[in-house]
Amino acid sequence: MTVRVSLPRVSGVCLAIFSLTTQGCGGGGNENTPIDPTCKEAAAGTYPEQSTSPYVLPYSIGETYTVTQGNCTTGSHREDVGQQFAYDIEMPVGTTLIASRGGVVVGVEESFSDGTGVPGEENYVAILHDDGTTGRYIHVTTLGALVQLQDTVSQGEAIAMSGNSGNTTGPHLHFDVVREPNSMLCLPQARNCVSVPVNFRNTSVHVNGLVEGRSYTAE
Repeated sequence: MTVRVSLPRVSGVCLAIFSLTTQGCGGGGNENTPIDPTCKEAAAGTYPEQSTSPYVLPYSIGETYTVTQGNCTTGSHREDVGQQFAYDIEMPVGTTLIASRGGVVVGVEESFSDGTGVPGEENYVAILHDDGTTGRYIHVTTLGALVQLQDTVSQGEAIAMSGNSGNTTGPHLHFDVVREPNSMLCLPQARNCVSVPVNFRNTSVHVNGLVEGRSYTAE
């Protein structure tokens, strides 16, 4: 597995990574995954105010896609794997992904083929934000990265092409925002990341995150 990583500094702390097994989300397709009620109840009220959220949907204005796995599921978006606030968004291979929030590119993997279904073969782009969180865009297509390590990207800038790499059941984007509690770089290999609740300010109302099974237009 060829992974390019960068070790920037945040608030004077040098970031590092551990080499752990890459986790995939196995999403894609209309799964209608059961919700974990305990997780959902605990998460209620923890989402940022939508109108002032620093995040926009990770695809271009005017495009509409469906959430096929939302937050707090009993599937792959669980707290024990640090993905309870992740989203799987169904989209064709080759869809342009944009930066949901600006930052510095700290991880790029694009060498794996689409459609293998093999856990650990997820292509991705990871962007470190100025508050220490990391946005992860996972299942990017082969050679689908449009940015390089240490690039500074602005919100809305094209960063990758979506795909179907790694542990998937169909073409989709797995997007999440995570925080590593010990100031270490939180790339998809890491399993000790803290999942962060996210709303998006440029789409229809969603108080406690995007709702599974619904379609959202980037406005």
